[in-house]
Amino acid sequence: MKSRIIISALLIVLCSSISAQFVGDGGSKPASTPSTMAKPKPSFTIKYGFAMPLSNFGTIPTRTGISKYTNGFMGAKTGFFAEAGLGMNFGNPDKWVGFYYFPLMASYWKTSLDWTKLGGFFADKAIYTKPLSAIDIGQRYGVVVNVKPVKDLSVAVYWRPGLIIPFDFEVNHKISADGGTFLFSGTMATGKGAPVLVLSSTPGLTVRYKILVLSMEGYFVKPTYTVTYTDSTVPAPVTTSGKIPIKMFVASLGLCF
Repeated sequence: MKSRIIISALLIVLCSSISAQFVGDGGSKPASTPSTMAKPKPSFTIKYGFAMPLSNFGTIPTRTGISKYTNGFMGAKTGFFAEAGLGMNFGNPDKWVGFYYFPLMASYWKTSLDWTKLGGFFADKAIYTKPLSAIDIGQRYGVVVNVKPVKDLSVAVYWRPGLIIPFDFEVNHKISADGGTFLFSGTMATGKGAPVLVLSSTPGLTVRYKILVLSMEGYFVKPTYTVTYTDSTVPAPVTTSGKIPIKMFVASLGLCF
């Protein structure tokens, strides 16, 4: 919605400029004056970094409490984060403060599950058949400050809302003779009670020098999963649906040009 408003405003300004030009063609042309507004310049950014679990997201659940996934107990370990996108540079190097805007950002993150501390077959990495991961399509809105007197150095503070597509995850142990069978898997929930659009919320800070960019972000999202839990220590398999609170700190390095 915000991007539509900005595009509409730009179109109105453009139409007004064209109309004024046609009207001015019939009479004498006024002396041209230099514009004080900086024209937006397109930019492209790409970055790669680490996604580090925060709060319960990095806490290993006990075997009898794995159904507590709705509290965020997932036992995720540090994964990776990659992002690319298009920006519009509204800043003026002669000004201290400018508008920071990236209309299209696409990212992918992945965090593997690791419950080795539980012992037994949980120490076998082969049972972690599918990591917890997602694609995130979003935008950035914020303020950029040009750090003076250092040339080409700027700091931006922003908020990044995003639409996510979560992928399946799975922990699967099939050999009953070796500690019993076990399955903990999740699939993006659909249908009644599951929102079609799941939005992430990411406050962030970026430091840029020339084309080098260092970013630090807090990533928060609650995707809805249909979770299947099968354990030989419980009477019967259980299938439930619920939101998984995902909280991460993302640190990355990239290029912007």
